[in-house]
Amino acid sequence: MSAHALLTILRGATLYGPSPLGRRDLVLAGERIIAITEPGAAVRGFDAYEIDASGLIATPGLIDNHVHVLGGGGGLGFSSRAPELQATQLTRHGVTTVIGMLGFDATSKGMAALVAKTRAFREDGISAYCLTGATLEHPVPTLTGRIRTDIAFVDEIIGVGEISISELGYGYDSFGPGAQYVAQAATEGLLAGRLARKAGYLCLQVPPHGKQVLKPMFDVVERTGLPITHFIPSHVNQTPGYMEDAVRWGSQGGWVDIGANYSPENHYERATQPVQAVYQLLDAGVAAHRILVSSDGNGAPPKEEKGENKPKRANYMPVGSLLECMQSLLRDGRLSPEQALSMFTANVANATGLQRKGQLKAGADADIALFQPNWELKHLFARGRHAVADGKHLITGMFDETLRHEFCL
Repeated sequence: MSAHALLTILRGATLYGPSPLGRRDLVLAGERIIAITEPGAAVRGFDAYEIDASGLIATPGLIDNHVHVLGGGGGLGFSSRAPELQATQLTRHGVTTVIGMLGFDATSKGMAALVAKTRAFREDGISAYCLTGATLEHPVPTLTGRIRTDIAFVDEIIGVGEISISELGYGYDSFGPGAQYVAQAATEGLLAGRLARKAGYLCLQVPPHGKQVLKPMFDVVERTGLPITHFIPSHVNQTPGYMEDAVRWGSQGGWVDIGANYSPENHYERATQPVQAVYQLLDAGVAAHRILVSSDGNGAPPKEEKGENKPKRANYMPVGSLLECMQSLLRDGRLSPEQALSMFTANVANATGLQRKGQLKAGADADIALFQPNWELKHLFARGRHAVADGKHLITGMFDETLRHEFCL
């Protein structure tokens, strides 16, 4: 890109924003899309950096709403803690917006480090947000001492989570203090979100064992009056029982978030393969605009291994699974491109309150993925900057190149 160019113009791509917009030119200035014009329209009076995007498909950049940016794991000892995520691990797979959270380990990792990592991603050139809290702790760890003030006064923090009702089965009874605390935390997030004009939503971790799954949450919604859309239950395809409750949850207007890494191929024998989970929800009557997909990326839970009393290794969750799941849906052809793309872009933005994300329109953030007709990623723009071109990283974190060199990549 020319150092003097004031505009970037992507010429002649076929746009799915995610609704079909036909062949258009996208005009970017700074971090925003400022115009969508007819192909070849002249832009006078400004220096422009132009890319011939004819024959390519332009979509919003992917939003991954569930990522352990500091590294998940720790359930099998300190050596099972996954390392911190680097920016290019996201951009090489089309992700321009990440929402980070703590997980199992809130002992050696905390909210100050999470906010710092979120700010580091922003300095690296991508959009990043985070949630306050951690999976197992009731009350949850916070940065300021309270959920409400975290969301109200810390720009990066947009919600609460991930929080479990009873992750280990004995810590918090699903009929008692566990569900009650989830309701309390959700209320804190809701009120703070209204004050700060954020979603303030709660990301819910549901235990994979037992029969309760989402049932305590139906009780929470009924008894408190909290909007069902204020909760995002994660990786609902983890078990058949969870999928059954997810159908009911989505049919009542709630969000349902499919985990792209949860499948029998990835050591989750009880899981429904992600693409099949999408079809199962749709066939059961869940509206397409209520379905989200996330990676649970950079997590490292213990492997579910048959015949083992105790797992011996962590199961790393690659962030690239999100793009792979989207490509599978698009190539399969059962859904329209708009339906499939929305589950990774517009639906996620709506659920998490990111109003300038997930769409190609004037005024939206210039997060744009350009795909070849076979849905292989060709170019990526993050906040208006050319981030990836033909697999080459044009913007990187401070240590990305060093790490690739150290690992001989």
